[in-house]
Amino acid sequence: MSAPDWDIFHGGAPIEVLDAESCTDIVSCLMSVAECWQERRVLDDQIHMFHTLGAASYLDTVETYPRVAAAANPVLREHFGDLLERVCAAVGDRTGYPARLSDQLGLPGFHIYKGDHRAPPGLMFGGTIHMDRPHDNHSFPFEIEATLSITLPVCIPACGAGMYHWSDVPEAMLTGPKAPHAMTPEQRAWFDTHKRYVSYTAGAMVLHDGLTVHQVANPGRTEDHEHRISLQGHGVLGDGVWQLFF
Repeated sequence: MSAPDWDIFHGGAPIEVLDAESCTDIVSCLMSVAECWQERRVLDDQIHMFHTLGAASYLDTVETYPRVAAAANPVLREHFGDLLERVCAAVGDRTGYPARLSDQLGLPGFHIYKGDHRAPPGLMFGGTIHMDRPHDNHSFPFEIEATLSITLPVCIPACGAGMYHWSDVPEAMLTGPKAPHAMTPEQRAWFDTHKRYVSYTAGAMVLHDGLTVHQVANPGRTEDHEHRISLQGHGVLGDGVWQLFF
């Protein structure tokens, strides 16, 4: 079976999965298990520090991923099992292929960013500019026919949240550092000029193929008491079924 010819957003419109009350309940539950979060640093500074609940293929090493998954998966199943099943159902409804949670890998988990008034808006404080290839870190007993990245925001700061993405990126712009502060001025200018913005809404899940160049958007200055929280996951399609993991 050949890979489906979808646009990167798998139908375009976000999928309403949760109402406002459900989002509030999930955030409260997540805060109650804060001792299970992992502190993360993509860059070596305080502003870019954040947390996850769950093993993350792009952050954990081959050595640490199984350990983090073994600790986090029971917490995710106990406290967020219903949410994960709703995500599976929504992915199946949108794509036409059933989705199930991987038996072998870390379950879809959470990104937790605390607001920081020191970080100005724009590319420089939005994280790395990248493509999602977590499947390269794992082995699957089937040929991968398509890939999927999942974002389900549950808490959004007043300034908003979303994703920058780029198409038709020249090869020269993809060489070298992925963090904007380490790029050449020419690279930063190109990405800044050509960025497109997808706005997030709490409770509405966004699907994309992961293989389009993108960045966590930083559309405005956040306050220290705010949070940006989302359920994150990835999927690979094999034998007509999505396997979801993080």
